[in-house]
Amino acid sequence: MVATFAPAKQFLVIGNETAQGTAVAGTFTQLIDSLKPSDKPTFLKDRAWRGSMGTDAFNQIAGVKHAEVDLGGPVFADGIGFLLRNILGDVAVVGTSTGSGGTTLSAQAAAGATSITTVASIPASTVVQIGSGATAEVFTTGTPTGTGPYTIPLTTPTGGLVYAHASAQAVQPVTGPYTYAWSLLNSGGGQPISHTLTHYLGPTATVGARAYPGFCMTGLDLKFNAESELLVWSGKGVSWPSVAAAATPTANGTAIKPIASWQTTVGIGGPASGGTLVSTVTDGEINLVRQAVPIFTATGVQTPYIIQRGEFNATGKLNFSAVSDESALNYMLNNTQPQVQIITSNGLTGTNLLSVQIDMQQCAFVTSDPDTAKTAVGYQTSFEPLFTTTNAGGSGGMSPIKISVTCNVTPGTY
Repeated sequence: MVATFAPAKQFLVIGNETAQGTAVAGTFTQLIDSLKPSDKPTFLKDRAWRGSMGTDAFNQIAGVKHAEVDLGGPVFADGIGFLLRNILGDVAVVGTSTGSGGTTLSAQAAAGATSITTVASIPASTVVQIGSGATAEVFTTGTPTGTGPYTIPLTTPTGGLVYAHASAQAVQPVTGPYTYAWSLLNSGGGQPISHTLTHYLGPTATVGARAYPGFCMTGLDLKFNAESELLVWSGKGVSWPSVAAAATPTANGTAIKPIASWQTTVGIGGPASGGTLVSTVTDGEINLVRQAVPIFTATGVQTPYIIQRGEFNATGKLNFSAVSDESALNYMLNNTQPQVQIITSNGLTGTNLLSVQIDMQQCAFVTSDPDTAKTAVGYQTSFEPLFTTTNAGGSGGMSPIKISVTCNVTPGTY
């Protein structure tokens, strides 16, 4: 019997890379409904004259190569963090306090430290939050030593502290759900992590899958439509050229559900609650754009030396319907540049809570056109979030946007 492969069985897994472009096994199944990978080799043509009626071409020589990937699907709160880390990079993590067992740092903790010293001891295997705000971090502890102050190893995630923490900062045992706040990475070289995407499709010999190492996102769009859609995302990026995966991946999709767009609230001029909650927005989108350019050097290999991340910017759209005044128009005409907050939540509590919160402290509305094509008058608007320190993370600088995701994913997964 001829072996054929049904597209219905395809799936995608993603893995965090430690070295850009070095393929790793996937650790998480990204539930998507569209995927278009495309290898992009270049070819160098020999058009040197040879006395024949034609010059295109006598030889075709392999040049450098990379790949491009387009993908998207519903937003699953436990999976979107991989993509936000890839395009933004900076993250703070806070958990839900257990209400007991808290202590403080007895000395300053440097970035990169794999242990902390505390006033009170903390049992091994305790999940603790160190610090608060933009530099909050969550770790699982190892076996404590000492008689006071105590040395507390930080075992998971590996790699040590991302941020420095001053003496006397709080160290509090926490549990899920956890909130991950993603902002633009501004420290060091400003280069977020890269990922390996592994696509199981079938035809690849032995393993049935191809890996796309070094994946760097160039775009990520989040969209909602209260009438007809889930909260969805679409994205694209560049990577090293594909290679056969090292082993056959396993599909292990999440048990959580995506969120309906009608569960979205929008705040303008303040939070998406109280007096700044806007009840006339029907749909909208946020567009994140990042430069990511493969750089090829004279090293005797066809693949990129690096994929360099460059500038980042964000834009957005909000469509209003059944309006009773010109507020949507005046945001533009008066250049008020209000705060915009968009929250999509499943409305549950505890570890069942799933939420995606988009914060933009200052938004310049640049278009606001009357919409008379429907049964009620509305406005179609677009805006540009401005860089502010309010939206910045622990890496400092400024960011036009902060996206916070609440779910029960163990810290260190992303």
